[in-house]
Parts: sequence; C-alpha cells; structure tokens
Amino acid sequence: MDSFLSLKREILSLIENGVEHEIYGKSFLGENLHAFHKGSYSGKQLLITASIHAREYISCKVVINLIKDYDLSTGCYFLPLLNPDGVRLVLDGNDFIEDNALKNLLFRLNNNSNNFSLWKANARGVDLNVNFDAMWGKSKFTTFLPCSSGFIGEEPNSEIENINLLNFIENKKFFMSIAYHSKGNVVYYGFEKLNMKEFKIAKNIAKNIAKPLNYKKIQSKGSTGGLSDYLSYSLKIPSFTIELGNDKLTHPIQLNKIDKIYKNQYRMLKKIVEKYGVL
Repeated sequence: MDSFLSLKREILSLIENGVEHEIYGKSFLGENLHAFHKGSYSGKQLLITASIHAREYISCKVVINLIKDYDLSTGCYFLPLLNPDGVRLVLDGNDFIEDNALKNLLFRLNNNSNNFSLWKANARGVDLNVNFDAMWGKSKFTTFLPCSSGFIGEEPNSEIENINLLNFIENKKFFMSIAYHSKGNVVYYGFEKLNMKEFKIAKNIAKNIAKPLNYKKIQSKGSTGGLSDYLSYSLKIPSFTIELGNDKLTHPIQLNKIDKIYKNQYRMLKKIVEKYGVL
C-alpha cells in the first residue's frame, strides 16, 4: 500500500514543476487543501475533484495524471484531494493523531480496529459527500451518528473541508463539474430535483462522458447531500460523478490498477472540453 507522505509528495511535485496552484484552506487536522489550475483564466472554467471519500484515494492519482497531461486552452481547476485527513487514516492508520481523545474516538468508530482501509469519512467521522446542502439528510443510506461512512454531520456544510471548498467555488464561474470516486465504471448524472431541461442537458453530457470510457451512465437516484447534487441543483452547474474501476475490485483499489483505470480518462476529458467548454 502507498503512504500518505508519498501521495503528498506527488502533489507537491506538481507545484515544484510550475503548475499554477493555490491553497484554498486547511482540513480539520491542518492539512493544506490544494487547487491546481491549467489553461486560460478567462471564460467559464471546468472543475475536477477527487478523494472526497478516503478509501477512494486512487481517484487522487487519476487527477494528478490529468493535471500532468492537460494541455488545453480552456481553463480547468483540479482539486485532487478533498479529504486529506481521511485518506491519511486509510493509508497510515491513526497513529499520526496526537490528540488521544480523537485517536481513541476514531478507533471506536472504526469498530475498534486500527485498520482504516475501508474508511470513507473525514477525521470527525463525517461523510463529506453527504454533508452538502442538497436535500441534506433525506437519503435512506445516510446515518445520524459519527461513523466510518454515511454520517451527514450536525448540519449542512458543517465540515471545514466543505466550507473551504464552497468558499473556493463561490466567486468562480464553472461550466461543468466532474467528481471522481471509485468504483463501478459508472457515470452518475441528474440530481432528482433538476427540472426537465436541466435533466436532459445532464443526460446528454453524461452520454458523452461515458462513451469514450466505455462506462455505464446511470441517473442518480436516492443520492442527497453530495457535491455533485449541490452543484447541479443549487449552483446550476452540470455536475457528474465518475466511479473509477471495475466493481469486482475491492476497496481500496490497489495502485497497480492505475494504468488500466486511467486509460481513456484524458481522451474523455479532451472531448468534453472541446464540446462543452464554450457553454
């Protein structure tokens, strides 16, 4: 398994190689939240995010590769690691946490185990991808107490990682958002509160995302409080969730699968930007 330090080094190497970059805030445990930019700053931008779920950190690797490969004029913001504390728990366990009360709490929330490989939440036991203000708490899959996955938080947008993300997004104009997750080889689209026109646009874009990847496209049903849900409905940004990797793979997906998973991702992105980048 990889380590959090090696993943962090990959992110820092992008900065060292001159990729335009800003820190848009810090996580609960003080890790920097990184945003990279390529292309023009004029006109509407594309937003690409990854690793909001800790055990799905292979999505961070995919976005790092996209940052390296991206050479289009259309502006694109890449946020490769939305949940660094959670990813560190998955990769390193909880030994790095100095606060003994928090360390012991996370141990209990993880079924009294030091193996955090299946952890999805942040370091407060909140699932960041059900914490946004988009039918918050309405999904039958969510929970109401801190745990490794599914806890909606005390209130919408309660988590510092999400607060910082929304502040970053607030003053920028995006024509589309792609959120990378794993697994299933699926493109999810169409938050249930969209009107018919918005839904048709989303369905058409999803088809064009799924085809180059040979992924299925599936309407998002029963999903609430997610980043794509919030962006689609509240900010009217067509937003899509891409689930990387065959469903037969186990979490966390092994890094030796990255080449196969990354295949056609940049090809898809280029086609999408060329087709929709002037919206």
